[in-house]
Order: sequence, then C-alpha cells, then structure tokens
Amino acid sequence: MLTDIALKLYKLDPLIKRNMLKTISWRIIGSIDTVILGWLVTGNLSFGVKIGATELLTKMLLYYGHERLWQGIKIGLPSRHHQNKLVKRENRQNLFKQTGKITRKNREELNQNPSFTLWLTGLSGSGKSTLATELELWLFGLGIRAYILDGDNTRLGINSDLTFSDEDRTENIRRVAEICKLFNDAGTIVIASFISPFINDRTITKNLIGADSFIEVYTDSSINTCQKRDTKGLYKLAIDGKLKNFTGISSPYEPPFMPDLHLYTDETSVEQCLTIIREYLLLHKKVNVSQVKAEPMLAV
Repeated sequence: MLTDIALKLYKLDPLIKRNMLKTISWRIIGSIDTVILGWLVTGNLSFGVKIGATELLTKMLLYYGHERLWQGIKIGLPSRHHQNKLVKRENRQNLFKQTGKITRKNREELNQNPSFTLWLTGLSGSGKSTLATELELWLFGLGIRAYILDGDNTRLGINSDLTFSDEDRTENIRRVAEICKLFNDAGTIVIASFISPFINDRTITKNLIGADSFIEVYTDSSINTCQKRDTKGLYKLAIDGKLKNFTGISSPYEPPFMPDLHLYTDETSVEQCLTIIREYLLLHKKVNVSQVKAEPMLAV
C-alpha cells in the first residue's frame, strides 16, 4: 500500500523522490553527528543513540516539509526568460547560421503564392479552430500549400513540457512563432490557432515572423457564448476551481488593439467569417487571384 502511494506521488511530481533522498541522507549525517556529540558529552553511548534516533525522525519530517514548501517558491530562481538569455549568450559564439542556395522567394515562386502566417487569437470556444479548419480546406482546394498549427496539438507535442503559467504561456507562443517563421521560409502558409492571451507575446510574434507576413485575426466572442460552445467542459472545470490559469475565468485575456481582422464570431456565421477572411487575403494579394475559382470551396 505504501509503495502504491509512493509511486502515485512520484508520477504526480518526480521531485518528491529527490526531496525524500535529500531528507534521509542529510538527516542520517546530522544524526550521526548528534550520537557522537551525545556520547562525548555524557560518556553514555546508548543515550547518544536515543537522542540521535529521536532527532532523525523529527527533523526528517521538518526538513522534508521545508523542502517541499520551497519547491513551490520561485524567489531567487532565474526566470525562464533569463535562463534562455544566458543559454543564448553561451551558445552564440559556437553557432553559425547556415544558408542554402534556395531562398524563400524561390519557394514562393514555385508555389505561385506568397507565404505568410494568419494568426487567430481569442478565447477558448470563440471559433478559432473551426475557422482554421475551413480556411485550410479552402486553400487546399485552390492548390495552395497551407498548414494549421493548433494550441492543443503543439502542447501535445513540442510544447508538452510547458504548464499554463504566464511564463510558460509566453514560452509556448515564442516556440510557435519560431515554427511559423520556418514554415513561412519554406514557402508554406501557416494558420495559427492560439488563444495567445497577452498583447506583448503577440507583438513579439509579429516582430519575429515579420510584420509583412503576419495577419492578426481576432475571433471576438462573449464569454457566455464561449461557455455555451464548450464541448470539452473546460469552462465548467475552471469555474469549479478544478482547472487553474484558464483564460477568461482565472487568467486574463488582453484583446488586440488594432487587429488586421476583427470577427464577431458570436454574431457572424462561420461562412460569413470565412468570406471576410478570403476577401482580405485577395485584397492584399496574399492569395493569387488567378487560382481562385468562380465559386470558392466551402465546407461549413
């Protein structure tokens, strides 16, 4: 039974094993010291052993509790951003950018279409994933190379080591931005569907990808509508306090000041939203007009 409990605790937090080993090893050392001191002072070895054994048990519990408490305190620890800066500085002198003979322009000419990132931001349930799926289908029907990057999918893969703390949310978006930049360099259109709640993170993303290659689409929907669409039951979990750092409930969402497109998805149908996006892409020559058929493909 105790073994089962220990294994469950270890699965929840592998650091528990480290805390326990540190506790036991340090207290054994301390208790040996107490036994020796008790023996030297009283001349009675058995008395020293009793004192040492009592201290071993009591201080082990106190030390373990102290370690676990400090495990959740970040005071004095460098932030992820600071750690990344240190690593970059250390690696910079040993890394050299490699360039090939084929450029992004060459790839875009081969695809007969410019590459860019269409960034869908908004609350969970605001329609980002639905629009991303239908937009990709439309572009594919035109013979245009496009790929969806979705928040859940990336967190199941490359970002599976990140939590939903503010710091890890920023790192999540930074990594996705780097992926978008690579896809765009490969000549592929990226449809990025991410809550991306913080203005600063989206600004950094825009600067990293390039303002000319970044289209910010705000899927604006009321919290009530999003809760009604909540097929995963996430809002209920967040309201009940079972899901921490959930955007719109226990974590803030900072709406864009001036998005390229502002879609009111609780008032506008999926088909109407798609029409608005398509017209924007055509107007700004992000999609080759010659590739667009008289009746664009719709699957809504």
